[in-house]
Amino acid sequence: MAFLGDYHTHTVYSRNGKKLHAKGSVLENVKAAKAAGLIEIAVTDHGYKHVYGVEGEDAYARLKADCAQAEKAVGGIKVYAGLENNLNPKSGDPSEKDKNGQPYPPFIECSQNVIDELEIIQGGYHAFIGTPKLFGNMMFWTRNVIFKFLPSRKELIAHNTAAYKRMIDEYPIDFIGHLNRGIMADAVEVAKYARSKGVYIELNGRHKSLTENEIKQMVRADVQFICNSDAHDPKDVGKMTFGEQMIKECGIPYELIANWNRLPDFRSPNFKAARKSKDKTPECVTE
Repeated sequence: MAFLGDYHTHTVYSRNGKKLHAKGSVLENVKAAKAAGLIEIAVTDHGYKHVYGVEGEDAYARLKADCAQAEKAVGGIKVYAGLENNLNPKSGDPSEKDKNGQPYPPFIECSQNVIDELEIIQGGYHAFIGTPKLFGNMMFWTRNVIFKFLPSRKELIAHNTAAYKRMIDEYPIDFIGHLNRGIMADAVEVAKYARSKGVYIELNGRHKSLTENEIKQMVRADVQFICNSDAHDPKDVGKMTFGEQMIKECGIPYELIANWNRLPDFRSPNFKAARKSKDKTPECVTE
């Protein structure tokens, strides 16, 4: 019994110029995944607007090519190219308009042609991304992380919850990464909504973003989870440290873990097409 896939890993494509956010090449991650006994891996470096993001569409094209080459070179493992797309919290309030007078889209600076190139679609919030001015980013971060007990928190939680739900509705995301990390939303409501749409909730190997009580409520609601390493170094690929800890501490049944002794049934047409194009999945591990 083991995890068979890791769908949230980073490489040197997560960078800011010469300053790297993660270590290791795509090939090194894939080799590490194979050594760990995985049969699928996704490379999901940060989206373009992240301070350590993939540096544009040309860089992503190279990342995608690296994934295809690594799959062929290593053999016996499927490799998917994606991005860790950034949730725009402004999208939770339809009265807020962009410069064109339109409600803010749930993903920050992620056009349809970008989405079309992704083989796996992840969505999640990252601090300090989305507001054009540093002051606005600082204010949002302060309200979410430092001043959690202000009277306005209920309004803020409702606003952020709506943003997550719009993200699920408007993009065919496969899973939500580190739900509620650096942002306050009703995690249980978001998870239940995700369950109704066939979206997995990540148990992140590097970050504890959900409380034990939230996870237990999700379990009672039959929410489906995906365990990922969020590796920023090849040596961490396949290590689900905090995710495994939460499984044990919260008593999550393994049948709710989509990549435990089976492969997840991700919902996006992008992923389904990518998997279909690869070698036939062994029948013993498919759902």
